[in-house]
Amino acid sequence: MNYKIADINSNEFKAIKDAENLVKKETGKDFVLIAWEKSNN
Repeated sequence: MNYKIADINSNEFKAIKDAENLVKKETGKDFVLIAWEKSNN
């Protein structure tokens, strides 16, 4: 399988940031989520 860095829109960006904030709230740690998606190649 091939993967590429995801091309995300503003709604997807907000969802990722919300998820990062939830993880920080639950764990007390700053994690950065990196979006990869499967390439259709």
